[in-house]
Amino acid sequence: MPAPLKTCAPLFWSTDLGIDYGAPTLHLHDLLPVVGEEHSAFFQHQDGIVIGETLQLIWCPPVADLNGWNEQPSEIALSQLLRVRITGPAAEPPAPRNAIHHGRPRYRFLVLSCQPLPAALRAQPLVQDAWHMPLIGSEQGSCLTWEAIDNCSRAEVQGLLYLCAHAPYESYMEMFIEDVGGQLFGLLSVHLGPGGDDYELGRRALEGAELRAIRRALDMARPLTDSQAAYLAI
Repeated sequence: MPAPLKTCAPLFWSTDLGIDYGAPTLHLHDLLPVVGEEHSAFFQHQDGIVIGETLQLIWCPPVADLNGWNEQPSEIALSQLLRVRITGPAAEPPAPRNAIHHGRPRYRFLVLSCQPLPAALRAQPLVQDAWHMPLIGSEQGSCLTWEAIDNCSRAEVQGLLYLCAHAPYESYMEMFIEDVGGQLFGLLSVHLGPGGDDYELGRRALEGAELRAIRRALDMARPLTDSQAAYLAI
C-alpha cells in the first residue's frame, strides 16, 4: 500500500487574486482554487515543504481561514481538500516588516484535484492504524491529550461532528467524527502546538481510552455558532 500523502493547512493563502476581501458579499467560485491551475500560499517552516512533492492541502473560506472553524463552523461545509504538486518557491512583493506573513516561506503549486472536505472525509476507507491520538506527559505519567482538555466546543455539519478543544502546553486540537449506528469513527485528527501542526487523515473506529475521552469531550462541549454574518454567495 502506498504511503499516505502528507496533509497540512497553509498559514495564509495568497491574496493576490484581485478580490476585494472587504466587500460585503464574496462569491465562492471566485475564491476556490482551480484544478489545473497554479496557486500559491504561505507555509510554516516546520511544514518542511519539498519542491516536486505531492501533498494534500486543506482550504477554508476567508473567515475560517483567518480565525479557524471554531469561529465560523458553517464554513466547514465549504472547505476543500486539495491534492497539489509543489512546483517551486513563489516571489512576494516587498512588504512592511510587520506584515503578518513576513519571513514565511511561500510556494507555488499545481492543483491536481479539489473535493469538498466533508465528502472527502466520509469517503475514506477504514484503516485502524492510520493515526493515533497524541499523548501528553506529566509527573503522574502520560495520558491522551483529549483527556486533559478544557474549553471544549462542538458543531454538527453535514452529518459530521466537529470537536475542538484546548490542551496544556499551548496545544489546540480538532477532530472530525462520524457516528454510524452509535459507533464513533475519527476521520481527521488535528493537533496544533508550538512544535508544529499535525493533520492526520484516516477513518478509525474509536475504542477504549480514545472512545471514552471523545465521548466525555462531546458531553462537555458547548455548541458553536458563527461569529460573523453570512457573506458568501454560493
